[in-house]
Amino acid sequence: MLNPDSPIPLYHQICEQLQSRIREGIYPPGHMIPSETELAKSYRVGRPTVRQAMDVLVQRGLIQRKRGAGTFVKEPSPQIDLFSLAGTSQAFSAQGVPTQKRVIVPLKKKTVAGDVANPFHGKSAFALSRLTMARDEPVLLEDIFLDPDLFAGIDEMHLGNKSLSRVVFERFYLTPSDGTQQFQVEPLNEQRASLLGMSPFDPILVVRRLLNFPNAPGAVYSVLFCRTDRFAFTQTIQNQR
Repeated sequence: MLNPDSPIPLYHQICEQLQSRIREGIYPPGHMIPSETELAKSYRVGRPTVRQAMDVLVQRGLIQRKRGAGTFVKEPSPQIDLFSLAGTSQAFSAQGVPTQKRVIVPLKKKTVAGDVANPFHGKSAFALSRLTMARDEPVLLEDIFLDPDLFAGIDEMHLGNKSLSRVVFERFYLTPSDGTQQFQVEPLNEQRASLLGMSPFDPILVVRRLLNFPNAPGAVYSVLFCRTDRFAFTQTIQNQR
């Protein structure tokens, strides 16, 4: 039942009730959701209110509309442990999800500017931007910066679709010892939105990652723009005792 006296909008109340049914398995994956007309009659509201609730569920990745067939509960998104030290390519591979890398800005040495949060700001670094595709859809955009002394010669390599963490290990015999990550939701600019198949100013999960190597703290810095509507990105938490 809806509470018309609540400060919570009616469409949001409907959305939360439908989401609860999905989470509890009342509407399992593949189940067809009642039509907007049926829901409007059941909740005693207009179809625009129901449509607004359904739009939110679509944005949350819980349901999908199929033209001429109806609206169905989506299968749970694969969980990708993206934030481990193993690297993004290996995170997808571990779940059996093949990926392709598309180079947006080729690897080259430059003086970093425009982002004071970048530890290489005002300094030289190897910089690279790559777009990760999974199942032929863009899911991840990475801006990567590497210490030019520790990784001297990496600009002579053709990275292409290679895993950067694997290249660092096999070519430089290095693995990160630890790191820090900052999570924030930010609006996309026009260029990044176009690359990720989204709209300008759409909110997206942004992860700023700083990796430390033995005797080389902060040698790799990356900014990840993650589409959480297509995959559930997770992080493994370990007991440090």
